[in-house]
Amino acid sequence: MKAADILSACVMLFLAVVVLISTRHLPYWADFAPGSAFSPFWVAAASILVSCVLVVGALRRQSHPPIDWPDRQGLRRVLLTAGGLWAIVVLAPVLGLVATAVLFMLFLLLVVLRRNLWPSLLTTAVTAALIYGVFSAWLGIAFPTGLLGI
Repeated sequence: MKAADILSACVMLFLAVVVLISTRHLPYWADFAPGSAFSPFWVAAASILVSCVLVVGALRRQSHPPIDWPDRQGLRRVLLTAGGLWAIVVLAPVLGLVATAVLFMLFLLLVVLRRNLWPSLLTTAVTAALIYGVFSAWLGIAFPTGLLGI
């Protein structure tokens, strides 16, 4: 487990540094709002912090239990979630970001987690409404639309 923790921390640290380097030319602040480098900077900074904590924790840990791989049901959920994330990449240009995100939330709740229909529909509707309300209505940020104009 120690080697796996250190390896995953090093990969995360490398990716965070790549994000920092590749977004350094973007503006951190633009006029009255955060610029396009604001979010990548803070995500990379948090990733660097978590990487360091993971390495220190792995080095200080006295016992090193074996890696706890997911069981068959856990592997199914991991693969379905990864497939759903790839579906976002494929469907977002066609359906638009909002419609694709709603479908992804429903997919996660109904198929991956096997939750009940009505609570899943309510959760998805409230989440989509809050995100759309905050970002589109309040902040005036336009979400990417797809070929269907949604």
